[in-house]
Amino acid sequence: MSEQAMASSPVEALKAGFRRACVRRMVGDEEGAITVLKNEIPKLVVAWAKSTNLEAGEKKAKLKEMFDDESSRADELATAFDLFAGRFERRVASLVTREIKTACSRIEKVAKSLDEFESNLNKYPFKPDITQQSDLIDERPIEENTLMEEQEIPAIVEDKEIHKVSVNAKTSMQKLDDDLLGEDLAEMDEPLGLGLKFDEIEEMIDEVLSLEK
Repeated sequence: MSEQAMASSPVEALKAGFRRACVRRMVGDEEGAITVLKNEIPKLVVAWAKSTNLEAGEKKAKLKEMFDDESSRADELATAFDLFAGRFERRVASLVTREIKTACSRIEKVAKSLDEFESNLNKYPFKPDITQQSDLIDERPIEENTLMEEQEIPAIVEDKEIHKVSVNAKTSMQKLDDDLLGEDLAEMDEPLGLGLKFDEIEEMIDEVLSLEK
């Protein structure tokens, strides 16, 4: 039998209807599940019942078997989707963590380089040649002292700001690591809806089968 014929056969159409109802309930679309159960399933059950030679009791048992199979498939799909979503979220979190660690490492290197540069400057202070520049020093002593003070203040402020950024980056990185380590794979989000059970549609199935007689 071709795939097209299988898809159009009463039994396959009924299975697909059961599957739609179960999946919609599973994802939290209660209204959509009810619509399928009310508008599609009765017609599909009648079409299937007319195509089989099973007795009434056997028909109901077969319907329950088909429904339970499709309900189990919907549960498996929901579980697989939740597992994939959880792994995807963890993968993204891992990539973000790695990038933040790299950025923090670079900031620390820059701060360390600035500290070393400042330390080297302190070891070799600048001493102008007084014999050659005495005239300039005598003429503008106040301006040069003021200029040196203006240059020192931004350097100190800049060093404090870089140190502050480095400390904040380390704190944020530690908090992110703690949050990720505190998570557990078993704490994934539960499916939005509950699985559909045959007991919920059994009365409707009985009514449809009684009308089919």
